[in-house]
Amino acid sequence: MAGRDPWLGRRPLHLRLRFLQGESTGSYVTRLAARNMRPVEQLLASIGAGPMLPVEPQYTEMYVSRYGRERLANLSGCSVAELSLRLISLRDEFLLSDGSGDDWEWPWDARAGFIVQACSLCAARRATRAPAWLILPDPWHVCLRHGRWTDNSRSLQSPYIDLREHPGVVRAQQRLNRLRKRLGYAAARWLEADALSVLTCVGYLENPSQSMDEWGRLAARVGEQRARPVAQFGMLTRLAWDMAWLEERRRAGRLSAEDGLSWLRRVEQRYDVAFNRPLASWISGHQPLQHTRPQGEGVGTNGRDQTEGVGHGPAPLASLQDLTCLPWVRMPNEMDRLFL
Repeated sequence: MAGRDPWLGRRPLHLRLRFLQGESTGSYVTRLAARNMRPVEQLLASIGAGPMLPVEPQYTEMYVSRYGRERLANLSGCSVAELSLRLISLRDEFLLSDGSGDDWEWPWDARAGFIVQACSLCAARRATRAPAWLILPDPWHVCLRHGRWTDNSRSLQSPYIDLREHPGVVRAQQRLNRLRKRLGYAAARWLEADALSVLTCVGYLENPSQSMDEWGRLAARVGEQRARPVAQFGMLTRLAWDMAWLEERRRAGRLSAEDGLSWLRRVEQRYDVAFNRPLASWISGHQPLQHTRPQGEGVGTNGRDQTEGVGHGPAPLASLQDLTCLPWVRMPNEMDRLFL
């Protein structure tokens, strides 16, 4: 952009800031300004030119140009490579186009992902007292260190759900972590997405407020919309774990038609007969892989590459509803843009 000051943002700020895993760029910039006792508008002026006043980071994400990313890296006292690694929205695919004329913008809608409140205890370990915000592929986050579930509700009265009252959710996240370690993150995400679609098809705990157990009590306290993903999470991870048994054999080229039928019978006995139809549809779209395949094979009837999770993976902020190959798609909790 013509007229840029060549010395703009060249000098690092006096006080550096520790990163939060998964933090949004808007949250980091706001915290960096507060750490150095500057208005965020002043820090943004050091990054470059922008089209509007900054938006509070709990509402949307901030994006920068290549030039703005370099200036922000200088101000934060780290390299562009480190900053892009720590803040996902600073990666090349999210940069403003070179012809945009702006070095930063704070649009009303995040381009990808959900703004989720960070665990306040994790933030406090990094000397942050004010709320910090994450940009994540799904509208929830489980902190195993402190036993908290946070989401994108922006509630001031109940900023998190205490998982000491819901130990099954902690076990579910641990199960999911084991699945990701066993299959790889990408393949586990595909399975998690398909498992969520199956739960949508069967209507599993569609309205937890109607139950009289812990989920009904949670829904009465925080609302049905926030309680639903918490209530579904245990079943989601159990189903994904069971689907992994079949997926491992498919990827190894050892899945027979009899394997699929016997697996369906076991799942029907474990869960409910309502799961049979969507899971049969899932199996039909995932034919066994062969170690040597003619060119063009390996793509399911749904169009998703059947080698998914092998050598490549989903976009970093692709949500479960974007990843599933099944037609029943609805995220359990979408609360973005509550300020409109």
